Amino acid sequence: MSEKQDYKEILDLFRRGPEILDEAILGVSADESKFVPAPGKWNVRQIVRHVADTEIVAGMRLRQLIAEPNPHMAVFDQDLWANHLGYNECDAFESAAKFRMLREDMSWILDSLPPAAFERTGMHPERGVCTLAEWVARFGIHVETHAGQIRRAREAWSLR
Repeated sequence: MSEKQDYKEILDLFRRGPEILDEAILGVSADESKFVPAPGKWNVRQIVRHVADTEIVAGMRLRQLIAEPNPHMAVFDQDLWANHLGYNECDAFESAAKFRMLREDMSWILDSLPPAAFERTGMHPERGVCTLAEWVARFGIHVETHAGQIRRAREAWSLR
């Protein structure tokens, strides 16, 4: 097995992110997208916009790891972003389309890299030293995690 094949699984999950998100929101109505499943929980609109905005952060972090020697990455407060960036006013499908565009662009960049690039490292204030491969895997799993959250919110909507 070549080194490039070693990264195939994490790259495949990363690339599937838009489909995973689209499946989770398929058929969601405007009212359903606004439904808050429990106090302190996000609705579908907020979750999908969070995924899209996190992809902006992902693109920056991954680009830093590819292009810069041992970059230092910034943290962001997802709740402040949600509260101050109008997440509740966003259309879930428009947010998903933005996510798709960003994810496809980053996937194209990742596909062009030699295997050694996935071992490049950077410093995150909360997670410490991480490789490009670890970040690609983390951002792939991130979409799956939030797709599950969306499915649970939709289930709560159907049981209300």
